[in-house]
Parts: sequence; structure tokens; C-alpha cells
Amino acid sequence: MLFNKKSDEDFHQDFSSNRQPIATYSVDSGAIAARKVNGAATRSVIDAWLTITGNLQSEGEVQVDGQVEGDIRCAHLVVGKDATITGNIVAEEVVVRGKVMGVIRANRVILQDSARVESEIFHKKLAIEEGAVFDGQSRLREEPMTAAVIDLQAAAAGMKASDKANGRSN
Repeated sequence: MLFNKKSDEDFHQDFSSNRQPIATYSVDSGAIAARKVNGAATRSVIDAWLTITGNLQSEGEVQVDGQVEGDIRCAHLVVGKDATITGNIVAEEVVVRGKVMGVIRANRVILQDSARVESEIFHKKLAIEEGAVFDGQSRLREEPMTAAVIDLQAAAAGMKASDKANGRSN
């Protein structure tokens, strides 16, 4: 077998500052946010050997093949077959092949055959393939991205009124 070795000078030129980054990330209060570079949305991949503890936010597509313990907000989310997400999800479209535990809010949700979901799903469109496991509630909403917050606040207000009527207090 032949190997061509680059000289040290050539190697360092490969990492020169003339190259533009694909995406930049900022860390703020445990959140990682992908930013647009040159006006194009980015695609981020959380590989199988990576665990993220904290919230993840991106303006582009996110593919999770590893573990995320925190909330995810993005345009399009793909949860890989061996991935686990423990947290809430807000996205235009969510494709689940792995495990999700948390509230999903999306216009379109697809649970593929290997999906294992313990969640409440707020959606406009929902597809569940044969073989997928879904333990939770499905809620059709015209505005699923904001419905969960409104519904949960209304439920909490209703419970407080019910508790007061029954003579219970915190």
C-alpha cells in the first residue's frame, strides 16, 4: 500500500483562515444555536457517539443519531434509529426512527417502523407506520407549534379554578 504524506507546510495551509465556516455555533445558557452562513440554512448531525445535555436550536435541519437530553427547536428534525431524545420538540417536520420521550409539536410528524415514542403529539398531519410504537396522545391542531403552550396553560388555569371550587389550595 502507498501513502502520500503532505508536507507540514501544505497541511497547515489546508486550515488557513481564508476558508469560510459552514456554520457557526453560539453557546448561551446551555443552548446551542446554528446560524446561517451566506444566507443558507445549515444541516447539523449529532452522531451516535455524542450526548448533548441542554437545549438545541437550529434554523436548519437537525439529524440526531446520538442522545439529546433537552429541548430541540429546528426547521426539520430526523431522529435516527438508535437515537434517544428526552425533551420537547418543536419543528416544521419531525421524522422519528428512534426513541422520543417528550411533547412533539410539528406541522407534520412521521413515526417510522422502528420508532418508540412516549409523548403527546400536536400536529397538522401524522403518519404512523406499521411496527412503530406510540404511547401517548395525538392532538390535531391548526397551529400545532403554539397549541401545546396554549392548551397546557388553559388546563393549568382550569385545574386551579377546579381546586378553588373544591376548597383545595396549594
